[in-house]
Parts: sequence; C-alpha cells; structure tokens
Amino acid sequence: MAGSDLEVALEAARAGAAQVASGRDRPMRIDFKSATDPATEIDYRSEQTIIEVLARHLPDDPVVGEERGGRLPDRGRVWLVDPLDGTTNFIHGFPWVAVSVALWIDNLPAVGVVLNPLTEEEYTATRGGGAHLNGSPLRVSSTDSLARALVVTGFPYDPAERIKICDSTFRRVLEKVQGIRRLGSAALDLCMVAQGRMDGYWEEDLSPWDMGAGVLIVSEAGGTVTGESGHPISSPKDGFVVATNGLIHRQMIETLSG
Repeated sequence: MAGSDLEVALEAARAGAAQVASGRDRPMRIDFKSATDPATEIDYRSEQTIIEVLARHLPDDPVVGEERGGRLPDRGRVWLVDPLDGTTNFIHGFPWVAVSVALWIDNLPAVGVVLNPLTEEEYTATRGGGAHLNGSPLRVSSTDSLARALVVTGFPYDPAERIKICDSTFRRVLEKVQGIRRLGSAALDLCMVAQGRMDGYWEEDLSPWDMGAGVLIVSEAGGTVTGESGHPISSPKDGFVVATNGLIHRQMIETLSG
C-alpha cells in the first residue's frame, strides 16, 4: 500500500512542480492573505493540479491544502498538500522553493514527498522504508555537539510574533550553536536535516502542510522529530516541531525550553 501511495504522491508532486517550474521568471498575479503572506496564481494552479491527480487515483481520500483548506479528520487517511512552500522566495527568484505532498494515516505520517521544482531534487520517504534523494539513501549528520551544529529555522508571518521569537527562542539557540540559517521553506529545511546538511531545525506555528512530509523524511533518515518539550508528534496539528540528527536533540530541547 505504501508503495502505491508513494507512486501517487510522486505523480501528484511532479505535476504540481511542473506548474511551478513553468511559472519561473514570468509575470504573475500576486494576492496577499496578510501583509506578509503572499500567494501567487502558481500556488493555486499547482494545488489544483495536485488535487486532480490525487482525486483521480484516490477519490475517497480527503485532502487538506494550504490554499483550499479542508478539515483534518480525527482518524484515517488524509493528504496534506503545500503546492508552493517558499512563495516569497519564488516571487523574488530565490530558488529555495518546494512542493510538499504527504499522506498521514491515523495521525502518523505514512508517505512524504518534497520536490524542489527549480533544482529537480526529489526527497521521498515511506514509513519503515527509509528516506531517499533522487533514489539515493539519506542519512542525518553525525554532529554530536550543539556548539558545532548548524541549524535552520523559520519565522511566523506576523512581524510582532517574529520579534517575540527573536527575543526568546532564537536568541537562546543563537548563543549555543555554531550558526543559524533562515531560508524560507519549512519543507526543504526539514529535508536539509535528513540530508545531513543541517544538524537541526525548529519552528513554531507550523501548519499541517508545512511539516507533513518533512517530518517523515527526517525520521526515516535516522533523525529525531518531536514537539517543543520532546514529546512525539501525535498529529499534523502539532505546530511546534523540533527535528535533529538525534545526537543533539536533548541539547536542542533544553535550549529551546530555556
């Protein structure tokens, strides 16, 4: 089942990625859901294309997407779709963007696919089946000290919330690590941990589609993914995610909790 679900997820994500790639460097309509949260016509076209593929193969499965919304069921199967993660990057021509498609079953991630349409990198994972980049196995880093760690994070859209985070968790982590990056795509940030390019990641106020695929990819690459207090992720509604190579996880949790 996971194999066929992965094939469907890949087909859907590739279809969405083709929409994103076709819109690169072209004039586009931009809407603003808030002052700092844009959505382009490419977001909508990508999501519609992904949903059409999922509906063709699995018409009874519910889908929750960033643009169309939807209701998360308490149990059973649900697809989580981010048609263009990193919209601000895309608008500015910065090639750090992703299409994310995930299947969760009974509040656990079962399939995860994250594609960068501009670099043709395809990150995939199935529960118990490992994580891969374009077919090659992924493995987290071996950094065992927070002081030697390169970590990545993201900020909320609300400027006031950004300032609050910079004065609290961001400051605490900055004092402990070798470096912090803020790149603008939660899905790809998680994949960087899975690939060993980053040693850890944390972010607050994530939506289900932001982390739906990435948390599985990290776990299947040998990493550790929890909430802010170290508890396992028990639902795609868990908005605070900490993901590391496992070796620095306790140090990250202790630092974040102050």
